[in-house]
Amino acid sequence: MGFAELKEAVLSPGLCASCGVCELACPQGLISFDGLLPAIAGEAEDAPCGSCRDCFLVCPGKHPETNAAEMRLFGRGRTKEERWFGVMQGVYGGRSTDPETYRRSASGGSATTLLREAARQLALDWVLVMGREPARPWRSAPAICTDFDRLADYAQSTYQLAPYLGALRGVLLDERPLRGAMSGIACQVQGIRKLQGLDSAIGERARERVAFIVEIGCSSSTKPEGTASMITERLGTELSAVHSIHYREGEYPGQIVVRTIHGKRHEIAFWEAVRHFKDNKTHRCLSCGDWMSGLADVSISDGDPNIFQASQGVTGIEKHGRVFVRTERGRQVLEEAVVQGEMECWPIELTGLNLGLERKRNRRAYYEGSGLPLSDGPIAGFREEREVVDDEQFIPDLAPSPERKDS
Repeated sequence: MGFAELKEAVLSPGLCASCGVCELACPQGLISFDGLLPAIAGEAEDAPCGSCRDCFLVCPGKHPETNAAEMRLFGRGRTKEERWFGVMQGVYGGRSTDPETYRRSASGGSATTLLREAARQLALDWVLVMGREPARPWRSAPAICTDFDRLADYAQSTYQLAPYLGALRGVLLDERPLRGAMSGIACQVQGIRKLQGLDSAIGERARERVAFIVEIGCSSSTKPEGTASMITERLGTELSAVHSIHYREGEYPGQIVVRTIHGKRHEIAFWEAVRHFKDNKTHRCLSCGDWMSGLADVSISDGDPNIFQASQGVTGIEKHGRVFVRTERGRQVLEEAVVQGEMECWPIELTGLNLGLERKRNRRAYYEGSGLPLSDGPIAGFREEREVVDDEQFIPDLAPSPERKDS
């Protein structure tokens, strides 16, 4: 039972999403992560589990159980027409009105602003965001932020996997009734929603204390090795020399910027990084059936439908995000942020190509016909019929490689 079941059904077939919810849910605190995969202490690794199956029950790797969460949140599951976008009240363009938040953001600062506004409105104590390891700043790591004026420090997308949800264990087990919010990608949101549906002590704490969720649209994430090889091979910099890394810094849509302990600044065009990262994915990420889980209070994607081409100067629009409002709490937080002058917001229609979503749909269609192990889609038994094309058609080498800029 327990971890052995998780290992057989999820880890062995390559379906671990590295979300960290198993570490969070384990009643005995036996699970930790060795890189991107969970492990349990002891030689007879399943012996301490007894009849406990909590780690398997909360895992979104094979069974995200989207419909069950939708029934709890919305009272219904999604229709086939809602397959990729999920249940929502409306979708809007949005951007922060704070110049510093806007400048430091990847796509307008909507996520940072809504997390900050939720913390104010709901009197929250913490926000879970993605940061960096102190000893290895090129590597992503979860961070519990309690100074909400510093949330912009964690702005911008982080194109790197890390066991994220385990960082919540401290605040959920704390005897003080600390409530908070989190940002996350689809698998992480699915994991926390499954935990909130679990009949356990920590499941109850998750229901009481995780009060607001902002989700970031995700075409796929990247193993840490993708960032490491980009720094060493493409930028010619030792990992030990890295002081900081930002994935979307500078003029929209941004570029990868690495600063060293020696005061040097290296950058690489975002489109080049996208092409480099595509060879550093896990099976679970590549075969994932969710661009967004649809289970957050608010989901956000880049407002530009093709930031890959924008990075090459082919297309480009003013930086902003697409804000998908799902729950009543999400609507209230967004509306109050606008009333308080923290955000600008306008209705939009979901038309035309979105590169991240199209790549996701294309890959999922390929894997659904491959016979390989897959995570469940959001609608039981439903498969989207579409012609599968080579992923290179979505991210072609449209421009000569620009010279790398170092300073």
